[in-house]
Amino acid sequence: MRKYIVFVSKDHYNPLGIVRTLGEANISPVVVVVKSKPQLVTKSKYVKEKYIVNSPKEGIELIISKFGNEQEKPFILTGDDVTVSILDEYYERLKDHFYFFNAGQSGRVRKFMNKDEICALAAKHGFRIPKTWKVKRGEIPEDLEYPVFTKAVHSFGKEWKNIVFVCKNENELKIAYSKMQSEEIIIQKYIEKIDEQGCEGFSVNRGQDVFFSVWNREAYHLPEQYAPVWYNSNPDNQEFIDKASSMIKEIGFEGIFEFEFMVGQDKQLYFLEINFRNTVNGWETTCAGMPGVTLWCESMLLNRIVDNCYRQIPEGFYTMAECFDYDVRVKGKKLTRRQWLKEYKNANAKLYLGRKDFRPFFSFMWYKLWHMRRSHK
Repeated sequence: MRKYIVFVSKDHYNPLGIVRTLGEANISPVVVVVKSKPQLVTKSKYVKEKYIVNSPKEGIELIISKFGNEQEKPFILTGDDVTVSILDEYYERLKDHFYFFNAGQSGRVRKFMNKDEICALAAKHGFRIPKTWKVKRGEIPEDLEYPVFTKAVHSFGKEWKNIVFVCKNENELKIAYSKMQSEEIIIQKYIEKIDEQGCEGFSVNRGQDVFFSVWNREAYHLPEQYAPVWYNSNPDNQEFIDKASSMIKEIGFEGIFEFEFMVGQDKQLYFLEINFRNTVNGWETTCAGMPGVTLWCESMLLNRIVDNCYRQIPEGFYTMAECFDYDVRVKGKKLTRRQWLKEYKNANAKLYLGRKDFRPFFSFMWYKLWHMRRSHK
């Protein structure tokens, strides 16, 4: 009787992992997706009811009007910052009718999606963060230490990743400013990273009860972007668990989350952000036997972490975003096709192909082929 609604503003392998996790638990989700290409989520065999909308606001209004008076409170599950932000904005209208990722009041999740706010909180709880300045566009602090990089204050704005610039001096910073429209900018001391790491988890009972499932580290490093292959293990650093749990508790968050860090040349972890949602790595928790999506739903109904959800992750377990990795390592001539196919075959979690649901993969490949042909005309 209970409905599970996957709310998608961008159709890619992140929400696809949510749909597949639900499907493998014999739950046929309702999908509300903003029109986009390529189509992955809507091609899944597990989707029995779908609604295509023109905007996230249209999507949330549809969810409220169509599913706001169910006998059993539905779950709304999200995998991107835009939909998380809208759920936070609509908190008062949603709280009595749905289970969804929230922090107990309207605006509180958005507050900590602000990079300045979350870094300050992380520092308060003992995490190491790069030196940070929050400035008006064009402002140059007197104590700035080059090199620096710029980024958006929050991750649900229009520019977001488009205003990330590494600046070695004041002149380069001024040039970067000339390419921005945002009124406020975050500047951070640039740390040459050798790895990016993160931890998947979920929380219930207003952040009082927290479970950490999978720790991720890059299988190889790309200087300007995330690597598409991750080694996975159980979180075993109690100091991290204590600090991270205390942050989630202070925020009052209940939902799925991911802590992100970079590793500097000094081998130290530097806090980057918390994603208050399912991420691309959510599917790996399912493949590791600790599906964050369904365990969080069960835990919400119990108002505590469900019993016996811990599973030992075997040594050598790894996740692959296979289409992206093929482009990087085969087309980039870092591996032969035969070497890559061996690694692909042995990957424990594949973000595009999945393991029982193949149509989204072929839909994506068809889209890539069509796009390549058009670009060569």
